[in-house]
Amino acid sequence: LLVLVLVGSVAFAGFTGSATTSFGYNLDSGAYGFLSNGTAVSVDVVFLSEIGEAKGDGDVYASIKATLDFSFDNGDASDLSDADSMIIGANLDFDHAKIIGDNWYVGILGTLVAPNFATSVIEATDVAAAAHPLGYAVDDDSQAVDLRPRDYVTQNGLGVEVGIADFVASLGFTGNTKTEVYNLFATVATPELELAEGVTAKVGAAALISDAKNAFSGSVKVAYADDDLAVSVASDMIYDAEFMTDVALAASYTDYSLDVYFATDANRGGYTNQENLLSAKVAAAIDPVTVTLTGKNLLDGDNGQALGLSVKFDATDELAVTARGGFKMSDKSWNGGADVVYTTDEFVAKLGGTYYSTERIALNASIETESIVPGATLKLAYAGDDLTEADLGPTRDNGNLGKVVASVKIAF
Repeated sequence: LLVLVLVGSVAFAGFTGSATTSFGYNLDSGAYGFLSNGTAVSVDVVFLSEIGEAKGDGDVYASIKATLDFSFDNGDASDLSDADSMIIGANLDFDHAKIIGDNWYVGILGTLVAPNFATSVIEATDVAAAAHPLGYAVDDDSQAVDLRPRDYVTQNGLGVEVGIADFVASLGFTGNTKTEVYNLFATVATPELELAEGVTAKVGAAALISDAKNAFSGSVKVAYADDDLAVSVASDMIYDAEFMTDVALAASYTDYSLDVYFATDANRGGYTNQENLLSAKVAAAIDPVTVTLTGKNLLDGDNGQALGLSVKFDATDELAVTARGGFKMSDKSWNGGADVVYTTDEFVAKLGGTYYSTERIALNASIETESIVPGATLKLAYAGDDLTEADLGPTRDNGNLGKVVASVKIAF
């Protein structure tokens, strides 16, 4: 690798790092002092990158393109001494390998996965947006939700891909005459077709026929758009021993928007399935106020029908105030709170609090600046999960009254 660096120089390099120290006081356990002196480094260096490409001549010709990288990557681990986190080696990535004709091609790198057009944007993971300033878990049970045809019409990747006038299909087939096993997999997808002025549609399908099981899927999306109005409806339909489907509706008109998602069987975060999931979100953004009403899992009264309302008011260019609340049907629990964010060129200040019907109060506040010491981020933050809880003893270190932390971070 050293020879490659000396001879070929560094083609692409990513090397970033930071050092952080923090001082804090735990209001529950009484512990105080310097909490950490930490360093972190992320390395993603490509020592040598070579592109291989060949292209024939004629009306029908073959074309292939691949990239070979010699690289080092520590996977964003903070400790380069951890051998398990370091990946040193070569990576070969094929862009394409095709036989190409007039408005058609055949690709020989494998098949495509089953098309998936309908996806929920309501339960999409949004923990990052609600991240706690001190890293506590947030009270947000949203998870990625989808009914993916590829999970049922499983891909046989051994095959070819065919494209004709922007229509794309793939076919994979394997078997054994002695063991009498077979696996036929096929996909097809149309481009976005214009049905009328402003109206488009696309269709996709997949099929799996094997000795183990048979499964099929069909996907469709229809959309309309003009200067003020945009509407789309997408659906995936699956048959795998039983029929399953999901539908996603998205509509917007000037400052108003509506999203609705329904799935007979929705996968929540890759772990559990939710039957007959119906969720909806309505938002109105009328400057300087944005009002959002959300309803999750509306058909399941036993396991968490939840309503949420937030009102964001941009009082000035610097000050934004959000009032929010939620109500859970199953246990009649509710919560309400507010967030204030004040942003200037010199600093960002945040204050937020939530009251829960279980008589729990959570509060967080922070102020952060990069202008006092150029090149360093100074931050003072407080977060408490439950200000109403009594002290539970000196070993308590994960919530309740919370912590106050001052930190400085220097990064390159």
